[in-house]
Amino acid sequence: MENPLNNSLGFQLVVAARSMKHALEIKLSEYGITSSQYAVLELLWKSNGISLSDLGKALYFDNPTITGIINRMARAKLVRRTRNRNDRRVIKVYLTPKGRELQSILPKLADAVNKQAVENFQNDEKDAILDLATRIHNNIKNNS
Repeated sequence: MENPLNNSLGFQLVVAARSMKHALEIKLSEYGITSSQYAVLELLWKSNGISLSDLGKALYFDNPTITGIINRMARAKLVRRTRNRNDRRVIKVYLTPKGRELQSILPKLADAVNKQAVENFQNDEKDAILDLATRIHNNIKNNS
């Protein structure tokens, strides 16, 4: 049966993103990490001590979602939370040694999925697809 959504840009982008997420989840499962947790780790590896709300904003997660992710990561001893001394409402998230150790392993897995996704693409096509996806996001964001 032909799917009328196959000609929908939004549908095709979602399908592609889900395919990549599924491939990454398979690779990360060996380490007990989800793709959402991996995204948090990536940000913390670059800027340890980000506020919980800033993490959520950077990853486009609402407050309950980012809180749940951080709660699970804290139970797994990947991160720790501390309240800001000056404003007790602000919660900062820090890597633990266990979370820091994964930095030498997990990015290679994500890179492998990204390479698989653009296998047989020319370099200019790889650059173009990233540029186009960014422009699509900006068009929607700026006109909403």
